[in-house]
Amino acid sequence: MFTIEGICDWCKKPSMLAKHEYVDGLCHHSCKECNDLATLDVRQFNIAELQQRERNPNALR
Repeated sequence: MFTIEGICDWCKKPSMLAKHEYVDGLCHHSCKECNDLATLDVRQFNIAELQQRERNPNALR
């Protein structure tokens, strides 16, 4: 799970990282300490993005 070495996008500290993918194609990486927050953050964004797409199916993606 934590297979990438780099800088955490949440706390900005160097560490081993896990990848979090957004439905819009972007991704961010979190360290072990930030993983729970990052998982929640990405999940909430993805839910809101999918709801927005359902409300406006003709919008550009």
